[in-house]
Amino acid sequence: MWWTASLHWQKQGDYLCVKVDRTAKGTLGVVANFEIFRMREKQVPVDVVEMKESIIAFAWEPNGSKFAVLHGESPRINASFYHVNNNGKIELIKMFDKQQANSIFWSPQGQFLVLAGLRSMNGALAFVDTSDCTMMNFAEHYMASDVEWDPTGRYVVTSVSWWSHKVDNAFWLWTFQGRLLQKNNKDRFCQLLWRPRPAILLSQEEIKLIKKDLKKYSKIFEQKDRLSQSKASKELVDKRRTMMEDYHKYRENAIQMYQEQRTLRLELRGGVDTDELDSNVEDWEEETIEFFINEEIIPLGDLE
Repeated sequence: MWWTASLHWQKQGDYLCVKVDRTAKGTLGVVANFEIFRMREKQVPVDVVEMKESIIAFAWEPNGSKFAVLHGESPRINASFYHVNNNGKIELIKMFDKQQANSIFWSPQGQFLVLAGLRSMNGALAFVDTSDCTMMNFAEHYMASDVEWDPTGRYVVTSVSWWSHKVDNAFWLWTFQGRLLQKNNKDRFCQLLWRPRPAILLSQEEIKLIKKDLKKYSKIFEQKDRLSQSKASKELVDKRRTMMEDYHKYRENAIQMYQEQRTLRLELRGGVDTDELDSNVEDWEEETIEFFINEEIIPLGDLE
């Protein structure tokens, strides 16, 4: 029997996964043990998850207690999602079978991830919400070689690097839900990196408290939005009222000038009042005009 091991730290240091591959003497199969150490607890307890399949990828949620595993053989690759409970029990949340994926990319903010089939898997993409383990969208970026989340977790970029492929070099911008926003084709495009964001000044306890009271804060923000919108609406109404008042003033001045010029108009038109259409009915002449519209010929057939 032989053993190999690899270490996978959770970003915040709360958990450590030691992946141990062991092969029994005289057998070809590999059994993988995931030994999960809870680093913040007394005496660092450990729990084990065993898988009797080939492991393709493993990744921790950056700021949570979940981890994802790709296991199996193509084309039957499975994606399993686990949660480390407070009592130490490791719970299988969900497993998706027959996935075209060889890489796992968690959002920096956690909860959302992308299962990607890079390079040889032709850029298959699956956008997952791990809060309820639903597939939000399936997509494809043909021959994609890289995936980069932005620090906020709102956007993600897939790209075809010139370092991997000499043609179709580009980067595509997606929302975390898997909606494509932009396609940018760049000859000899190599790499895209997001600008880092400054460290959050709030502590984890303060962030948890804000999330807990989010409904209270959302009501405050909604009230401010309504005030802002009503202010904008008031400014628009005032502007329209001023424009209408200016129009009425202009119209009154134009009517007054028109009335003042009535005598001059009568003199210029030989005393004929043309201000009203029916002012000189006796001078009207009625004329009928006929227009040829179309001609239609209907054959009557043989008269015999």
